Amino acid sequence: MWLIALVLILLIAAVPVMIGARVVGAGRTGFWAALGALIVSNIVVALATAFFHRLGLLSIFVAPLGYMWVLDTTYLRALAIELIQLAIVFGLVLALALTAIGSAFHLKDMFRHFETAPAQSV
Repeated sequence: MWLIALVLILLIAAVPVMIGARVVGAGRTGFWAALGALIVSNIVVALATAFFHRLGLLSIFVAPLGYMWVLDTTYLRALAIELIQLAIVFGLVLALALTAIGSAFHLKDMFRHFETAPAQSV
């Protein structure tokens, strides 16, 4: 079971980088190159945050260095890869969160209470 979870996590992490690399026309666009770029990028971000404390937004500009080195592309294209990856991952997380929240709170039942409430006058 843990092996299936590991494969899913790797796919969810690496596929947005692959998509971004193909969109911007990077030199390497395969799965293993995208996974390697993701690992190198995380190492670079960890080193940068170790040197520059409390500068979390710096990671947005440092992470493309890992993509640039592994995927054989320029810095601006690597920055575009990162932004594409962030947008895809944010969309996936948002979709999963809304699905989980919607089923957990029974939004349909909540809206039924709003429809039957008496109208208020001002």
